[in-house]
Amino acid sequence: MRGDTSNTVVHPFFVPATAGIGMHLCAGVGDSSAMVRLLAKHSQLSFEQLAEITKGSDANLQAHAFLYYVAGSIYVRWPVFSRKYLRKACIALNAASLRFTPATGHPPGLAEDVRERLAVLSQIIYFENYMFLAVDGTEPKMTARIEKEFRHELQVRVRFLAPCGVN
Repeated sequence: MRGDTSNTVVHPFFVPATAGIGMHLCAGVGDSSAMVRLLAKHSQLSFEQLAEITKGSDANLQAHAFLYYVAGSIYVRWPVFSRKYLRKACIALNAASLRFTPATGHPPGLAEDVRERLAVLSQIIYFENYMFLAVDGTEPKMTARIEKEFRHELQVRVRFLAPCGVN
């Protein structure tokens, strides 16, 4: 969502979706009729944008939008809604065979859009495991392909920092 600092074009979906989620995060917001109307307006706009995204062919954007609903619905404690959109995100990433690294050739440089794509993939893995452990006990199977790639094929190392000057 750093469209203002990175000059990245942000899809119109994220503006009303973020406004709707932000209303839940604001401590001073009450349940007045004006706030309920504002929340309904932002929700309707984000669902309309989501319908357009679903009709399109951009699997990365679909997975990102579905993941956005998963995170928001977990926050407001709607586990059925979060499971539904997590399933849709997994279907989108598996249908398009999204991966952390390309199947052939060298990985691309770590630009902002690549970081976003990698973050979405890793968060989908995280949320499916979270739903398994904390919510409904449904075994995580839909992200098995990318989780295997994440664990075994990526060359990620944990660095242990040695304390300097500590006795």
